[in-house]
Amino acid sequence: MNWLKRFGKIFVFDFLAVLCFIGVILFGWLPGPGGIPLFLLGLSLLAVNHDWAERWLSTAKLKGVSIKKWLFPNIEWIKRAYDIVATTAMITASLLLYKFDSRLIEGFAILVIFFSLFIFLVNRNRFDSFSKLLKKIYRRTTKFLKHKL
Repeated sequence: MNWLKRFGKIFVFDFLAVLCFIGVILFGWLPGPGGIPLFLLGLSLLAVNHDWAERWLSTAKLKGVSIKKWLFPNIEWIKRAYDIVATTAMITASLLLYKFDSRLIEGFAILVIFFSLFIFLVNRNRFDSFSKLLKKIYRRTTKFLKHKL
């Protein structure tokens, strides 16, 4: 019975990862981050049970951190400039959404909103703080589920 539980866990995680990779194919061409978050989610689901996926994921994390340090240096005036640009872009895009009915302008405004939100979250490590909170919730949830199952 224990092998059935383990096989079921592997099957479920791998199936969800395949669904994420199908989502990458379907949504990867869209403007914005597209399939990158889905790809990383699928890779992290595979990393639960497969060593090769865990190695790929750790490599992706290291490369991402080095790019982040290069794009967002720890200099106060640059941090403020990023915040001002992101906030201004978000307000401008919101006004475009409110003012115009063109699908092209609406799509562009939504793209700018997502891009400026991304800059706002990555700057000053706001995204890292949010990520730590999600990891804490994940640990508590898995601990709770392990006791229940």
